[in-house]
Amino acid sequence: EIVSKVQTMRKEAGFEVLDRIAVYHKDSDKVAGVIERNKERIMGDVLALEMNEGEGDGYTKEWNINGEKVTLTVKKM
Repeated sequence: EIVSKVQTMRKEAGFEVLDRIAVYHKDSDKVAGVIERNKERIMGDVLALEMNEGEGDGYTKEWNINGEKVTLTVKKM
């Protein structure tokens, strides 16, 4: 689900298909745990060079993922 949201955000932000990005996430402990356990796979799927907890400057959007509020930010590297 997180990969899908980040891919949607890449498109909305106007990034090119092969652009490398940084992803920031601000979320519940539950979602943070899921992201941490799957970090490498998520990063590979979305071409992220960085995946950080907290806020970042870039294209930001709030999502509801399985009932959990998640704020994601994508930034071209």
